[in-house]
Amino acid sequence: MNSVEATGKTIEDAVRSGLVQLGLTRDEADVEVLAEPKSGFLGLGSKPAQVRVTAKKEAAHVLFRQQEEAAAAQEVPVPAVEKEDSKAVIEEKEVAPAATAPAVETTAPAVANTPEAAPAVALADTEETKPVYTAEEAAAQAKRFLQEVLANMGLQVMIEKMIKPDKIVLHLHGKNLGILIGKHGQTLDALQYLTNLTINQSHEGRHFVMLDVENYRHRREETLKQLAVRLSGRIKKKGDKVVLEPMNGYERKIIHVALQDKEHVRTESEGQDPYRHVVIYYAE
Repeated sequence: MNSVEATGKTIEDAVRSGLVQLGLTRDEADVEVLAEPKSGFLGLGSKPAQVRVTAKKEAAHVLFRQQEEAAAAQEVPVPAVEKEDSKAVIEEKEVAPAATAPAVETTAPAVANTPEAAPAVALADTEETKPVYTAEEAAAQAKRFLQEVLANMGLQVMIEKMIKPDKIVLHLHGKNLGILIGKHGQTLDALQYLTNLTINQSHEGRHFVMLDVENYRHRREETLKQLAVRLSGRIKKKGDKVVLEPMNGYERKIIHVALQDKEHVRTESEGQDPYRHVVIYYAE
């Protein structure tokens, strides 16, 4: 079949339909328009476009050869030998397990004698070779992280390390480091949080790193202690309560410890982070 007649809503649709039927591209076929499409009036008397699509000589020759090959392939009988071969393979697969079954039964008791010994040894080896994440390693990783962050900020900072039993303290020294502190130490607390997150995310052991800029932590601690004592005196006189501004856990602890022995003064923490704060009130 080298030529077909096709219809469509438009001439382009009809041509496309004919090309699909012949399996040709537009360059491989000649198109003859047999009828123009008509829309009619209000849908009445409408007629589709009609075209004749004919394969060009070269394309017709290729198309004819493909049709002959397809017809020949359909007429080739399936050899009977294939069925016999597949049957032979099936028979071999069925026989094979029966031959190897006795060997499995004779070796099974030997394996059952030591089911727990190997896992125990492997577990012991794992526990012995597990690396310990020391405070020195944590401090070194924290310093590398801070040096990279501060360098990207264009700051030249010297970092002094101090390892204590309960924490690692890193003192930052340099010029114009007020930007690292922020309002009431909020920026410093955020940088400290990121540092602890970085050094502890890939290790089982955990270490706490405290950052201090030009002795800010000590000055802030003294300021909070003085504030707590001054407010406790006012509360004793007036018998009311005072709500402090939100603070982090470290600063709230300073207030609690400073007033824990004050007579007729009690402290409590209220709210949720980051708005958790200390309330100081009078108690009989």
